[in-house]
Amino acid sequence: MAAALPRRRLQRLIDLLLPRCCLLCGLASGSGNLCGPCREDLPRTRHPCRRCALPLATGADTVCGACLRRPPAWDSAIAGLNYAFPVDYLVCRFKFNRSLAAGDVLGHELLGEIQRRANGLPQALVPVPLHWARQLRRQFNQAEVLARQLAEPLGLPVLTRLLYRSRHTRAQSGLDAKDRRRNLAGAFTVRNSAANPPRWTNVALVDDVCTTGATLEACALALRKAGIRRVSVWVASRSPP
Repeated sequence: MAAALPRRRLQRLIDLLLPRCCLLCGLASGSGNLCGPCREDLPRTRHPCRRCALPLATGADTVCGACLRRPPAWDSAIAGLNYAFPVDYLVCRFKFNRSLAAGDVLGHELLGEIQRRANGLPQALVPVPLHWARQLRRQFNQAEVLARQLAEPLGLPVLTRLLYRSRHTRAQSGLDAKDRRRNLAGAFTVRNSAANPPRWTNVALVDDVCTTGATLEACALALRKAGIRRVSVWVASRSPP
């Protein structure tokens, strides 16, 4: 905590000398990465499904029909924003251009939704892992960066070695929901040392986008198989499947 104070003071000095510009419109944004109007215009879901975070037609705090018919492997989901313009632009900048400023916006919005909607906190955060070859090539995992953004204000550890991608898979983009599930079946494994006996019983998976939920489903199934009883899903953005 003491080490964080000089960094905050330095950031305030930098903001004073070099005012930031909004990532979306380019106008002065004060100390944030978005100006007030652009932040207000970000697409949000007022009444999300508690299980999958998709928008509900009703204002009731409830679960959508799809989750009632086929419940996902996780217990609850929270999304920071809807995956629509300009969130898709921010996600792409964060994921492919390593824009930490865009990631900061996404993490800030997700944190706000967690603080508003979470029914208690997990023991730890688990970022969705990349396969080791992709991690080596990219040297960047946006899910881990998001998890670390959330960890400090929530006071939670980030478990980067609990879950790993045990086999390489095709890119999910371009695949339909059925093919995505087939592509990821058995792709994730919990390390034996962490799961036997299970030290962690309540964790939150963290990722940048949820579309069909196939990746998060495969992760949640692996965690449950290892004895973790409660799995939440926290994503920066939610896209209709």
